[in-house]
Amino acid sequence: MKNAAKLVLFLCISFIGLLLISGLISLLQGWTNEALLFPPEYSAETDHIEGSDAANENSQGSPAKTRAFSGIPITYLESSVTAAFYLVILLGLNYAARRRIVFPAAFAVIFVFIILLSGAAFFGMESLEKMGVNISIKKPLAEAAKPGFILNSGAMSGYQTAFLENPQKPDGAAVIIIEGQKFNYQSQGVPVNRNRLPIFAEKRGIFYNIARDIEHSSRFFSAWFNSGLWFYGVYAGSLAAFLLSLGCLVNISFWSLANLFFGALAFRGALTLENFLNQNNIHDMLSSFAGNLIHPSLINPLIFSSLSVLILLYSGLVYLARGRIGDG
Repeated sequence: MKNAAKLVLFLCISFIGLLLISGLISLLQGWTNEALLFPPEYSAETDHIEGSDAANENSQGSPAKTRAFSGIPITYLESSVTAAFYLVILLGLNYAARRRIVFPAAFAVIFVFIILLSGAAFFGMESLEKMGVNISIKKPLAEAAKPGFILNSGAMSGYQTAFLENPQKPDGAAVIIIEGQKFNYQSQGVPVNRNRLPIFAEKRGIFYNIARDIEHSSRFFSAWFNSGLWFYGVYAGSLAAFLLSLGCLVNISFWSLANLFFGALAFRGALTLENFLNQNNIHDMLSSFAGNLIHPSLINPLIFSSLSVLILLYSGLVYLARGRIGDG
């Protein structure tokens, strides 16, 4: 009983900690992506800031420019809930194995609390979204572009745009430069789609695919939660049962760290399987096979539940076989 209480405390602390860390990483990534987009998002506040800066510069002799990143909605942090969902189950299984908590008790405790914690996180973000809460930051930064900035549309296109006014202003004057032709003056500006600036050569690390799969998975978590608490419980519960059934891999060796790595590999495969089953063409194909026997929305939860039952049955048979061999 004491170990079970410690497990509950460990799950709560781990979920909150992982939620905050993953949310902070997602937030920083969102701000970085916003800063690398050109042209920057235009607002009347920017013109007001620039006018105030000009007045300060004339009166004090020193510029005081500021720039504000646009607000990021709370729903942008939904992927952090999915990441915490997977990681807390993995860490909870490893903790229970090290504390020698019997697997059925650990299964029940982790199953109940991971659904409650993840549901509470989605409910909290939904409440903040209804309140219109955005996360924004204001920080003194140099302007990304000034009048005279030349935007190259491509090395092979020979098409350039020279902004005569603030590039952030959508109706500012500009000059179209086409190689081999005369300059084309545009007094009302030209439409420029927001694109990511190639400031540095981006390299996709080993965690890029994992982050992408977590982001895709978070969309389905959010969709099931928006459908209702019952529907979210069905999907999250079946997936949690499938992940918990993989707990047999946590005890594959006598080294706890090695067991954690083995469990992480198994959970990576489970994340890939989840995104594979949630693809539209795969889901439509499974729905055609099921016909009218199973509702299309219950196909994936049924697959997760069936896999968990098979894995638990196999683990139980192996445990009984080992017991008989030890007695013999």
